[in-house]
Amino acid sequence: MKKIDDIEIAKMMLDVRKRGILDIAKEAVTVGQIAEELNEKPSRLYYHVKKLEEAGLLELVETRQQGNLIEKYYKRTQAAGHSFELDEALLKEHHGTVMEEIMKLLQPGLRLLQSELKKGKPDFDKQVNLMISLPTLTGREWETSHDRMMRSIHDQAHQVETIEESSLPNLTEEQLNQKSKYAYIMLSYRVDDTDEE
Repeated sequence: MKKIDDIEIAKMMLDVRKRGILDIAKEAVTVGQIAEELNEKPSRLYYHVKKLEEAGLLELVETRQQGNLIEKYYKRTQAAGHSFELDEALLKEHHGTVMEEIMKLLQPGLRLLQSELKKGKPDFDKQVNLMISLPTLTGREWETSHDRMMRSIHDQAHQVETIEESSLPNLTEEQLNQKSKYAYIMLSYRVDDTDEE
């Protein structure tokens, strides 16, 4: 798992548009192909592609001459995989910025959920879901549940990347065996649905 110690790279990895670009660039692609996949205008992506390239998360792998045009092909680097962990020193120094970026991910989903709840229908029109669970677990069971959730999310057919150690705290033997109440709050939403709000 990539450990990030640069706040600008951390912000990029938490940015939905930039993550979308990196997800598409598993194989060499042009900005035009990325734009088509994201249903965007290429002109709206050049800035993001340039920033990702400057950060070492995307690399130019090929240049082709197509008539009068030069096509540039980009591919994400090893450092831009799905799983990453924020360095402890970075979190200590930039905790406010990290929380702002996390809120930028949460707020669109919460607004979408609120919009759907206001309609008062049993079935939502948009793809948004909030699940809450309050189980009593040992520290060990809590750690295991995180591993299972991450595997479930990442074990999709199109994602074959492996999951390594997570950023869970190092629990003592006593904490691993002690029963406690845990709160799981999982918000999931289709990013494209938030664009329509």
